[in-house]
Amino acid sequence: MRSVEHWPQTERVWRQFARLDIVLERLEIDPMLAARKSGGTAMAKARDVCLACIVQRECCQRLQGEQQVFTILEFCPNAEFLNECIQPDR
Repeated sequence: MRSVEHWPQTERVWRQFARLDIVLERLEIDPMLAARKSGGTAMAKARDVCLACIVQRECCQRLQGEQQVFTILEFCPNAEFLNECIQPDR
């Protein structure tokens, strides 16, 4: 029997979760604020969207490149959620 650690999707799931965390950090979004939106359901939905994202390659390139991270909001399926979480005083 294979352990959960060796399930083929485990690494992908953790990578996608980490990517959303990196986006939150780069956009200077307080993760606690994001986690509290809609009683936590907004963040859970955002994680699900990230997990099934069809533009994840573009996201990775933007995060690793020299471009402003805010350009992610131009195509990110979570852009509405992220924009709601951005602090207006930055």
